[in-house]
Amino acid sequence: MSAQPQGTFLGHPKGLFVLFFTEMWERFNYYGMRALLVLYMVNYFKWPQEQSSKVYKWFTALVYLTPLIGGFLADKYLGNKWAIVLGATTMAIGQFCMTVDSQQVFYLALGLLVIGNGLFKPNMATQVGRLYPPNDPRRDSAYTIFYMGVNLGAFFAPLVCAWLRTSTPWGFRAGFAAAGVGMLIGLVTYLLGLRWVNVVPAALAESGAIANADTKKASSAGGHYMTEKEAQSTPSAAPALAKAAPSLMIALGIAMVIVPWALTALDVLKANDAVAYSGGGGIACVMGWWILKRISMAVRDRVLVVYLLGLFVIFFWGAFEQAGNAMNIFADKTTNRYITEPAPPPSVFPEVDSVTRSSPSEGADGPLGWWRAMWNPVRTEWFQSINALAIFVLAPLFAWLWVYLPRLGIRVSTPAKMAIGVFLQGMAFALMTWSIRYENQPSSAVLASLPAGVQVEADNRVLFRDAPDLDDEKGVAAFADPNVSEKNLKVVQGGRILYDNTKKSLNMTGVLPDTDRDRLLRATVSPQYLEKARELALESTKVRKEKGKDFVAAVKLDPVPPGFDLRYSGFSKDAVRYDEATKTLSATVELGDRDYKSLLVAGADPAFRDALNKLYVESAKFKVSSWWLFWFYILCTLGELCLSPVGLSMVSKLAPAAYGTMMMGMWHVMIFFGNYTAGQLGEVYGSIDPATYFTYISVSLIAVSFVCFLVVKKIKSMMHGVN
Repeated sequence: MSAQPQGTFLGHPKGLFVLFFTEMWERFNYYGMRALLVLYMVNYFKWPQEQSSKVYKWFTALVYLTPLIGGFLADKYLGNKWAIVLGATTMAIGQFCMTVDSQQVFYLALGLLVIGNGLFKPNMATQVGRLYPPNDPRRDSAYTIFYMGVNLGAFFAPLVCAWLRTSTPWGFRAGFAAAGVGMLIGLVTYLLGLRWVNVVPAALAESGAIANADTKKASSAGGHYMTEKEAQSTPSAAPALAKAAPSLMIALGIAMVIVPWALTALDVLKANDAVAYSGGGGIACVMGWWILKRISMAVRDRVLVVYLLGLFVIFFWGAFEQAGNAMNIFADKTTNRYITEPAPPPSVFPEVDSVTRSSPSEGADGPLGWWRAMWNPVRTEWFQSINALAIFVLAPLFAWLWVYLPRLGIRVSTPAKMAIGVFLQGMAFALMTWSIRYENQPSSAVLASLPAGVQVEADNRVLFRDAPDLDDEKGVAAFADPNVSEKNLKVVQGGRILYDNTKKSLNMTGVLPDTDRDRLLRATVSPQYLEKARELALESTKVRKEKGKDFVAAVKLDPVPPGFDLRYSGFSKDAVRYDEATKTLSATVELGDRDYKSLLVAGADPAFRDALNKLYVESAKFKVSSWWLFWFYILCTLGELCLSPVGLSMVSKLAPAAYGTMMMGMWHVMIFFGNYTAGQLGEVYGSIDPATYFTYISVSLIAVSFVCFLVVKKIKSMMHGVN
């Protein structure tokens, strides 16, 4: 294979800048969609937090698992270029599928995004390295430039997609469409610039060039780097562990398969979680056993280090990925996003057609009106841009710091940096625990008695059962049964809503989100009204198919539920109406699951609705300042800069040359577990109070960081000169 001439720009091959802009737009695509995803499920589909987190869990986890398959297909069959083109095309299709108002298409879209990401992600970074010959000193700065593109995309995506969501009549669909357009721009950029993306032939056969460049820096800092050849004849620093390692991997692999399913049988773990833990854990252990059996001495030590540090990384990413999940909900429901003026009291009625429409010009008066409207309120998703912006500002400082500290005689090893990263992530959640002190304020409302569908425990906690989904026929039948199994009863607000039967009052601490309020209200509808709302939704779909766009679907609604009020449904009078004379409830639009759930709120128990609305309005005064989230994300970024950049570099330096790809794959399995753990944590957000939630995460991370600090010296010795 002969090299084609490569033009240069700013001292680098022009192909680098083609890849820069391609990656920037792909990250725009991913982070724009990620910023919207949980909000879309919770606010648009009206799914419970735990259901939304379950979907988020699998999506973000598989994003890190499918690149193993994509890398294999590229190496064996497709090649880097075709894998990137196919991956980008698949992701663009997936994003545009997200604009379709259908839960079935939604799942298809997520699948396409996961598949496309698996083809795209591993091949972009590989192509950057292949633009340069072995040991080219420009390579380090090339990767720095490349990852600037990552952060540019991650910074602008939430800003643009959120603005479109809130400022256009198309809502979430506009945000997803923008992400899809971004991916198309990236694809076109790549195709037009392919003539400059020329592989240096020597780079194809290269192994460990990046690691060699990094170890020269370590040597210049006074460290001694032991080559792999030297490591093959150097005794292990942990001989007992190294000797038992292959057998331990087998035992751990068996445990990872058996234990999750045993916990599932005991109803401690769900089946889908058992699949993830047994599958992912089994893969990681089999890979470890395969490699460890074929190496020995200090080389085996180095592989064990990757596994040991990978365990700490799981904890870090499990917390860090709350940004798109629980922390996104916290920003939307519990944070006061009015920056320059007081927040107005919330309306108890949803926006017409359940579409939030606000424009920077709304309510604007004077030359500063646009500016004031932009910050009041700040879009929920904008908080996720803080991380990317902070990386821009702080990354050069950290790069300087790691070079400057050795001059002062302070050498921070890779394990120590990772321990610091986990500790800082723990401190970020400790900060959020402190913020809850200001949110956890009392409010109350008079309520003569609890309605049907809602119960109270001995400790006065209010329990309820979810109203069934539109297509849940068994749930509809079960909803009429007054005998409810305890395992089907749930709490919202972490059990902070209480009923005092003596004082006849509904009491609560903290902020009541509209989604939790509506979820409680849906539980109080009569089985007869639920059947009618469901009948209308199903009839609207049937008539829509038969008659086309202009149709009317109607059902008899007699008796009318007490306090029935369609204003609480969020529909315009043209979309859904009730005719008192004929006792008819009619719809001129097709009603899906989310619309059926909105109709249920309109027929909820009126006294309970009034009490919850009072709590909803009163508790909104306790929303916490946006500054808490700002500093939370700054601390998260500091932790990320200590841990994330050194992770992949560490694997490339510690992995034996013959098993470098497998070790990199194993590292991504660890990140898969981290993202999966993040989703599991999100599933319990709301079932325990936020102070406890943040405290558990904070204490766990700080404890793990201390363990990491305790073993730093031993792990460093097992690295045999790599730093």
